[in-house]
Amino acid sequence: MSATARRKQAGHYHEYTNIDAGIEKARGEMLTRGRTAALRLIVLLSDGQANWLGTYNPAAAKTAALAQAKAAGLQDMRIITISLGSEADTDLMQEIADLTGGVHFVIPGGGSVADYADDLNEVFAQIAAHRRLRLVD
Repeated sequence: MSATARRKQAGHYHEYTNIDAGIEKARGEMLTRGRTAALRLIVLLSDGQANWLGTYNPAAAKTAALAQAKAAGLQDMRIITISLGSEADTDLMQEIADLTGGVHFVIPGGGSVADYADDLNEVFAQIAAHRRLRLVD
């Protein structure tokens, strides 16, 4: 793993989850760098425990994550959510997917990455298989 990739790992920062910032960053990337005719699709892989918004604040973080999802939906961006872990907030992740017309997957986890790598690969294969494809000029 490269030094850059290692620095980007979530555990490098702290143990909290800022879903709001992740969706906001993805939206920004699509708006500034995405092709106008391309499908706008965000894949959100998380434990769904929205609890960070600059400080530890689960209620505000959840509200902010839902606001970002709503904004993504209004910009014709779909969010596919993958709840990962035995204590994942699957309700929040389902709601985020629903706000954007996305799909929600659940991978219970509870072990090492190797233990559920097959589940992740299956989810990613399903995502790839069901993308709308069209020729654009």
